[in-house]
Amino acid sequence: MENKFGNVLSKLRKEKGLTQKELSTKINISDKAISRWERGSSYPSLDMIYRISKFFGISFHDLLAMRMDADDGDDNLVQEIINEFTEINKRNIKRIKIGIIIMLVITLILIGIVIFTQSYNRFKVYKVGIENDMFSSINGVYVETKIKDTLHLGNIKINNVDINYTDIVSVDLYTYIDDKETVLYNYSSLNDINFTSYQSYVEIDSLKDYFDNLYLKITIIEDDNDIKTYESKITFVEDFSNNKIFYKENQPKFENNELVKLSVNDIIEILKKNDFQEMSNNLLLKETENFSIVYTLSSNRINYTYEKSNLQYRYVYSINDGFLDVAVFNEDNTELEKYTYDSLNNKIIECNSGSCNDYENAMKILERDVLNLLK
Repeated sequence: MENKFGNVLSKLRKEKGLTQKELSTKINISDKAISRWERGSSYPSLDMIYRISKFFGISFHDLLAMRMDADDGDDNLVQEIINEFTEINKRNIKRIKIGIIIMLVITLILIGIVIFTQSYNRFKVYKVGIENDMFSSINGVYVETKIKDTLHLGNIKINNVDINYTDIVSVDLYTYIDDKETVLYNYSSLNDINFTSYQSYVEIDSLKDYFDNLYLKITIIEDDNDIKTYESKITFVEDFSNNKIFYKENQPKFENNELVKLSVNDIIEILKKNDFQEMSNNLLLKETENFSIVYTLSSNRINYTYEKSNLQYRYVYSINDGFLDVAVFNEDNTELEKYTYDSLNNKIIECNSGSCNDYENAMKILERDVLNLLK
């Protein structure tokens, strides 16, 4: 039987001026296979026929017909062709599925990037304090979002007495522009206050622009029916911002577990090595010109008092529960700040006066100056 396929392949190869070896390199097959095809001892697969037709620029169907003529009478040829076409279709379907999956993944990634860039660092939480000796705020918070900002002034106290919200006449937030008091917002209640730029009495982009120069004025009716006004500067300290992709759970910054494990005798021995004097069966004292430390054995508490820049700092630290009471006084013994800090959970649990924002620094000072003496 005439080997039409082999003759045509040989002719096409020679017209291109290629050896069997060179052609094999071009279509990525062995030269021995090409030799067998040209002799008619074997024939290429459908995939190879397609590759040959593309390389020489001739009809795939013509080459396929030549192969079928060469195998005339072979009952298995049709089934082989069907099987090869089925396999090719499977590969094509697989490529299509992979392509669709890749496109979906890329689309989801792009959507995620858009959402992330639109929301990144757009949510912030600030702790709010009031700088006034007789006028204080506990657990105040300011929440800034892309759409709306909210101010909650917390538990307002005047002379350490909770203010009655029903007695409030008005609440003003104001600033100074060109040394002139300028009201930004006016409200009739101290409930959560929402902000948008168009609600302001003057044109502003964000209340945050006035954080360094923002004041609160509250007018109330007191028990004697007198109307009084209290004013104070408001302080803002950033507490959280969504400027990370992953967040770790907030862990205690200062551990006191090792101190709790110490026996009374161990504590006494350690303190005496650090120049503490045993004042009684319950108290040990270390005192210098600038500071004093009193350790109470029965309650496992430390009283630490020191002076700096004409200010007196009084710390009371409970080793058992990690609570730190801080009080700061000026040279006239006027209380400037007073709060209780939970060092194990890293949060303020009570703020009686001042901004109550220096708790981390206070704990570091206690760790450096006092707690290190117990190690």
